[in-house]
Amino acid sequence: MGHATRCIPLIRHLLDVGCQVTLAGEGNVAALFEKEFPNTRIIPLQGYRISYSRKGIFLVPRLLAQVPNIIRAIKNEHQWLEQQHAIHNWDLIISDNRYGLYTKKARTVFISHQLGVISGLGKWGDAITRLLLYRWINRFDSCWIPDCPGNINVAGKLSHPPFMPKRHQFIGPVSRLKNTGPSVGNHVLVLLSGPEPQRTLLENILIRQMGHINEEVIFVRGLPAVAKPMQDRDNIHFENHLDGDALSAMVSGAKAVVCRSGYSSVMDLLRLGKRALLIPTPGQTEQLYLARHLQKMKWFLVREQEKLDVKKDLGALMAVSFERPTLDFEAFKKAFAHLGIQ
Repeated sequence: MGHATRCIPLIRHLLDVGCQVTLAGEGNVAALFEKEFPNTRIIPLQGYRISYSRKGIFLVPRLLAQVPNIIRAIKNEHQWLEQQHAIHNWDLIISDNRYGLYTKKARTVFISHQLGVISGLGKWGDAITRLLLYRWINRFDSCWIPDCPGNINVAGKLSHPPFMPKRHQFIGPVSRLKNTGPSVGNHVLVLLSGPEPQRTLLENILIRQMGHINEEVIFVRGLPAVAKPMQDRDNIHFENHLDGDALSAMVSGAKAVVCRSGYSSVMDLLRLGKRALLIPTPGQTEQLYLARHLQKMKWFLVREQEKLDVKKDLGALMAVSFERPTLDFEAFKKAFAHLGIQ
């Protein structure tokens, strides 16, 4: 979902400048696109169908066991693209972390901040995995990195590995959210995201603990395909999904945010300058690294899921002062201008 949400400002820009846009996805991604772009054509594209473990210690072995299926999915989506391109004849194809969506029949762009791979298999495992992924990435005409060049950046070594893809360009951080004005600080906002079963595990932990704090709490559950709302409980209100404008207002008006350390969530928080408690997905090596990197930069407070004490942690969060640099969230438009789209 994070890969889909961070594409929303790019899609909006393309539509604003008069491009005809086709979107592709399934499940929650397709539901999200339907809500954000109701008048835009969406065609079905099967995801990688990766399954995740309930315990973080088993995540890397489980992902390794699925590598053959992932490679097969990449080959299938490449064949899918060739077939669909024969029908639609696109001029530009933008792929966010979908390695098989390259073709020689159109200009292609690959979007990723996950170039400095943290595989969980040590230094050599990281290097070998990166080399294999670069074989696919280098088949695209360009690799767009949603981060800043130089030492002041968001993703650290994830977006600044020892060596880069052949044709890469930093496009600055991107976020679908808009600053709706000064925070009024009325509620604590919980933003849930990421794959199951960890999304639901964190939700259940936070519901139990948030019920014991003297704060108005709003959960945005990250489930755009689910129509039936969860019943409110005492001080907790639930929303399955909010569109970009509603979410912007909800985040802007929060006194504090609690969420995963997913990259898209982090960029949204930086866009609106919000103080947040980040909870990395257990076992997800890149989220764990990103959380540590951001806490070292003194931009956010981080807690492990197994050690959460929401009342205590929110108190610590409100007591900390954060200083963050000014980031250019419109820089991606320059990348489009280089392609003649403006």
